[in-house]
Amino acid sequence: MTSERVAVPARGKRVGVILALLAALCWGMAVVMSKGALAGFPPLALFVMQLAASVIFLWTSLLLRGVSLPGPREVWRRAWLGILEPGLAYVFGLIGLSATAAGSATLISASESVMIAGLAAVVLKERITLRFGALSALAISGLLVAVGLKDLASDAFAGDAFILAGTAAAALYVVLSSRLAARHDPVLVVASQHSLALFFSAPLVVVEIASGDFGGSTAISPSLWALAIASGVVQNALAFSFYLGAMRFITASLAGAFLTLAPIVTLTGAALFLGESLTAIQLMGAALTIGAVAAMSLARGR
Repeated sequence: MTSERVAVPARGKRVGVILALLAALCWGMAVVMSKGALAGFPPLALFVMQLAASVIFLWTSLLLRGVSLPGPREVWRRAWLGILEPGLAYVFGLIGLSATAAGSATLISASESVMIAGLAAVVLKERITLRFGALSALAISGLLVAVGLKDLASDAFAGDAFILAGTAAAALYVVLSSRLAARHDPVLVVASQHSLALFFSAPLVVVEIASGDFGGSTAISPSLWALAIASGVVQNALAFSFYLGAMRFITASLAGAFLTLAPIVTLTGAALFLGESLTAIQLMGAALTIGAVAAMSLARGR
């Protein structure tokens, strides 16, 4: 896989960079969109709706492109990682996002690069350098400052814990799927993974309705329905396709470097559309985390 990427011409690498930037933009805005949609939908119902919108969009795209579809066995080989992401990662993420601020959620998610490095060391036997370890410590320190101290019994603390668990699932997905992206059509891979995640998550909505958390869709405005559907396409179909497409031209580490822009997009969007804000100290912590993660990712990309 490495030799294939070395042989990619400069134009192809530029395409990879553009796709990685688009993925960061999509994921950054999707957090803001999802936080807005949670005003009308409970987390699990929103997750299933987002997945359904993504699956319809992706398979329609494949059919319009005339892509030959594989058999069930081949689909499963591409799809099983969808249990991790968007499956567990997004279920935990939306539950957490319903209880904490979008800014806190995206800053916690910025620790994904650190988790990826740790998991790669364990699973893929990659070596972690002293520089990387020092930058990881800086990133975590900045994260603690930016997110702030919270009451252990508070909903916000529980929300942050769910976000952290979702980020860990996403990091494991990246480690296990990095080679898959180089061998298959990224849109087909994403469509297969999201279809499987939808299959396993749809029954969760029944549980949510039975528990009384979904009070009736008639009270939800058309704009919230549109926001929920659009967030699914942006967060799932577009972002994943852009990211896996980028890894066909550049390394996963270099693609991950551009994803450090996602928290900046989210913090800006949360301030503009959700009225969220950070204190000066929290902004300093956010800058420290984002800067350290960017330095780590760029070093690994080189």
